[in-house]
Amino acid sequence: MMKIKTASENSQVDFSLGQLLEAPGGFEKIATEKLPAFIREIRDYESFGRQVLVAHNITTEEVVLINNEPYFPYAKDLNSHAAFYADDTMIPRMQIEGEIVNVPISTVASDDTTISIKRLMVQRFNYLERVRSMSGQAIAMIEDKRVTDLVETLLLGTSTDLTKPQHAGQIVTAAGFGEGGDKSVLSKADLVNLRKCITQHDIPVSSFVMNQSRIEDVLLWGQNEIDQLTMREQLETGAKYAFFGVKIITSRTVDADVVYAFSDPEYVGRMPILKDLTVQLTDTPNKLEKGLFLYEFIGFYIASHKAVAKLVLNYNEGGDLIKFSDIFANGVTQKEESDRPKGYGALEDQQ
Repeated sequence: MMKIKTASENSQVDFSLGQLLEAPGGFEKIATEKLPAFIREIRDYESFGRQVLVAHNITTEEVVLINNEPYFPYAKDLNSHAAFYADDTMIPRMQIEGEIVNVPISTVASDDTTISIKRLMVQRFNYLERVRSMSGQAIAMIEDKRVTDLVETLLLGTSTDLTKPQHAGQIVTAAGFGEGGDKSVLSKADLVNLRKCITQHDIPVSSFVMNQSRIEDVLLWGQNEIDQLTMREQLETGAKYAFFGVKIITSRTVDADVVYAFSDPEYVGRMPILKDLTVQLTDTPNKLEKGLFLYEFIGFYIASHKAVAKLVLNYNEGGDLIKFSDIFANGVTQKEESDRPKGYGALEDQQ
């Protein structure tokens, strides 16, 4: 959803954007490299991937070419399994042996969003901001889904049975109640057991990642679960964003019945960035329209299965403990460099 703003709130940015559009090649300048400062704002959807991994920029000189594809090397913990996205960017892969992990640098991109030049001249900031916001959300969702898929890959390990993963010791479950087993709520005991999956390896727990609906479960906790000070904080603010000193991160890409735990980013993994989020224009058959999409050249690497854990709520005995995301859902795609982004309609069709 886009925040509604008054005409006065948009007057200054509309004036600045109007000047830029009227300048020679102004429309192209908007989509070159980075958006102007008066357009850049926090995305509607905040990525948690860059909070649980160490994101860092790399240069072309640091990249290693293997079969003409770019890779960035990391040292591997000899006592852990590591996971990364393969150079085809389609599936996560695990590495058990070796001292070095070569992490591929892949292309992550949003689909084209069609921009009407006529509408842009009339609405300017609100219209362009919504285009940018939608594309930015698509990129952020891809990053987060790749991170959770790497976690699922590590927990599954060498097993091929989703009900019996190799690293089941990093997974805790809580059964549902009643018919269908759909009435369990997140409890303090669940989070304590989830913490133990990581602290048993003598490493700290830094964050819990869960669906926003699970935060609401905390409002149901009684005096036997939390102290009076915390209860007062919940009553006044309606939320609690840290448990036992562990940061709470919410994301709608995480299933409502799943909570992930991550150690400190230095233990979890890395996100090498060859080229950060960039805006690109494409031509359309209609000369009064332009296509806009965002892309980045980035890698994903989780260094150890010991630094991640998973809680499955409403679990039924014999059910799947491992579940991979549908990364192509909701307009979120991933493409090779050779693929031309495919348009999926005008902005008006998606509001």
